[in-house]
Amino acid sequence: MRLFNLKSAVAAVAFAGALIASGSSAQAGDCYHAPPTCHYKTITVYVDVVKPYSYYVTKYDHCYKPYQVEVTGYKTIQVPVQKRIKVCY
Repeated sequence: MRLFNLKSAVAAVAFAGALIASGSSAQAGDCYHAPPTCHYKTITVYVDVVKPYSYYVTKYDHCYKPYQVEVTGYKTIQVPVQKRIKVCY
């Protein structure tokens, strides 16, 4: 009876090498991190919009006769706008 078989020794070394080569990349101490959960949320933001308006001004000519002039003014107002944003935890 032979205690040492060359074929079985080669097969054992090849098998051990295959296990080491195909092992996972996980190391001792690694932990699993779940991917963040995301959802969409609707928020209200206020946007500045410039609106024109007109008004009348009384002016006087060289003979001090009054006349009306239409003048355009501009007013900045804030308009609410709905916006969807992505929120991840």
